[in-house]
Amino acid sequence: MPAPLRFPERRARPRKNREIYIDAFRGLVALVMVQGHVCDTLVSAATKAHGLYQLQLIFHGTTAPGFLFASGFVAGLPRAPLSAAASLRRARRLLFILGVGYALHLPYFSIWKIALEASPAQKAALFACDALHLIAMSQLVVMALQWIFGRRWIAAAGVAAVAVLAAAPGVWASGLSRGLPPVVGAYLDNASVPSTFPLFPYAAFVMAGAVAGAGLGRQDLAVRRRRAVVWGGGLLAVGAVTSLALRGVVPFWGPSPGYALLRMGGLLLLLRAVEDVSRRQWPGIRMLALLGHETLLVYVFHLYLLWGGVLGAAPLGAWAGRLGFAQGLGVVVLMIPILLAAARAWHRVKMRFPHGATLTLVFLGTAFVYELLTRPW
Repeated sequence: MPAPLRFPERRARPRKNREIYIDAFRGLVALVMVQGHVCDTLVSAATKAHGLYQLQLIFHGTTAPGFLFASGFVAGLPRAPLSAAASLRRARRLLFILGVGYALHLPYFSIWKIALEASPAQKAALFACDALHLIAMSQLVVMALQWIFGRRWIAAAGVAAVAVLAAAPGVWASGLSRGLPPVVGAYLDNASVPSTFPLFPYAAFVMAGAVAGAGLGRQDLAVRRRRAVVWGGGLLAVGAVTSLALRGVVPFWGPSPGYALLRMGGLLLLLRAVEDVSRRQWPGIRMLALLGHETLLVYVFHLYLLWGGVLGAAPLGAWAGRLGFAQGLGVVVLMIPILLAAARAWHRVKMRFPHGATLTLVFLGTAFVYELLTRPW
């Protein structure tokens, strides 16, 4: 049997138990996410009514839970609780991710123009809880559980995930967010702010991913394979029963615990399949692993290409809503080499000059915040 493949870690000393299948799984999810966003943005309304487009929506619906689950899986790999220095580094990175999430929602590149001229809809969109917000906040909660419960944090995170799932229908039905400031209410549901991924129920994917990372990623191959199948099959069964029990009571495509459990079960089985493929060294695995290792860059870069932002108009914005389905897939094919080149370049910089890469991010972040606060209009 060939030795497990490794993929370089971000830090100067690679983490020994970070195998390539983890990043390949993240890369696969990221690639399907890019495909979904491209088609959703560039394909025409008439094309979206066709059956082929509707079919791909089924697969695209797995990408967001997979993206969240994978982020939690990586967070659950290290032994916990982390040292104070390691906790500080992770918290700093999570706060950076949170800041990037808000930066992507800015309507203008001036805090004063936002305050004085932004419409209510623009301000609501600014505070909306998206994937990066959710990942950052959920992982901070996992870190807190690790410090509070020590080695028992895995059970605590599992209980927290179940609690989030159980509470989600009630939180959505209560309208609690309407009585809270938008920046807070956005994390509860989408009643007052158009949040794509509020904490209820989507934080459960991150927490469940962290539990899976600790319970699967640290184990030897045989144990990991067995647990992935047993846990995945069990979650599918429980999810199906829960969905039937709540049918007509809780919307399935939203806060339903059954929906979340079915997705989690499917993701565990998909993770098992990706590991098997990775160990056989199929062509394209290292490409997926590179994309998966640099998911933040891939996420931000492809959103800029499609939607632009305060730093510039979207390069692909002229084709929004004008392409057929085949043309949309063609754009995805052309975009993959661009994303790969960006990921490879940034990855090499981090590997060769880790401190320089960190200083670059600090400088760019500081300059961005300075401009945001000091621009008069």
